[in-house]
Amino acid sequence: MNGRLEHELKLNNNVKKILNDMPQCVSDFYMSIQAVRSPNTCLNYVRKLHHFLDYIDVEDISEIDADDIARYLEHIKYVKDGNGEIKKSSVAYTKLVCCTLNRFFDFLYRRGDIERNPMDNVNRPIRKDSIKRVFLSMNDLNGILGAVKYSYMPKEWHSRDYAILYLFMVTGMRKTALSEINLSDLNFETHNLTIIDKRDKEQVYQLNDDSIRVLRDWILDRDKILYNMGIKEDALFISKNGKRMDPQTIYCMVVKYAEKGIGKHVSPHKLRAAFASLYYKETKDIVATKNAVGHADIQTTSIYTVEENNSRKEATEFMSKNLSSKI
Repeated sequence: MNGRLEHELKLNNNVKKILNDMPQCVSDFYMSIQAVRSPNTCLNYVRKLHHFLDYIDVEDISEIDADDIARYLEHIKYVKDGNGEIKKSSVAYTKLVCCTLNRFFDFLYRRGDIERNPMDNVNRPIRKDSIKRVFLSMNDLNGILGAVKYSYMPKEWHSRDYAILYLFMVTGMRKTALSEINLSDLNFETHNLTIIDKRDKEQVYQLNDDSIRVLRDWILDRDKILYNMGIKEDALFISKNGKRMDPQTIYCMVVKYAEKGIGKHVSPHKLRAAFASLYYKETKDIVATKNAVGHADIQTTSIYTVEENNSRKEATEFMSKNLSSKI
């Protein structure tokens, strides 16, 4: 099965499971957006509506007003991270919640279920998150790859993990697209790898000999694993049960090796940013970098490119040359 289709069907099934416990109007809202929004976006909307309605706990949705929404926004102001520690929610998360609620109540208003959209009277965040972008050097990337050698995974899985990390680093592709690759998407004669990226846009990567060798090493191990399991599977990257690896599993794998290799929290998205930053540092060509990373516009690419912050160090050295350091 096509990797993108398989992923979409899985997301759609997750949506339907959540909708079973929700009012009919939420299902109607989902049906109104599912043709124009991506399955992942629809899932995010439904999840946020489920959390909101579960917290508000009213029998009649038409009774929800701006005060209820403000109370909910205060409730989600602080969240627990993976370690159970309380931290402040990001502005981006709050904006996404407000966007979801606005679209939902606007749908109910246009359908005539409510007299007005309560979000019209809700103050929404306008500031942006302060994001500290970390520059990853080639040494950092090699350190992450090196961590695979010391993994406790059985040897036959080392080639898989190495191939995933290597492919992220040499292409800068997104984790969802990587998880959806099928063996048939690789053309070993032309060295082409064709993927379906965000917004169903086709991307074709031209791989070099080293990349092909890394992938071939894994494919040989992959074929042996599937043969011993008696399983047929189209996915290029499989889990221990012989099925396609999902994006979250790939995310956790990247984080694990980065922590072991360089002691930093590095996600697949940060590897994508590293790809853009290092390529731009080498070429100083923002257009070429935009095309390489697959962005629609240069402004997005400029956000991704992070350079080593040596300006202050250089300025200090420049000034100290002519200043006396003795009292």
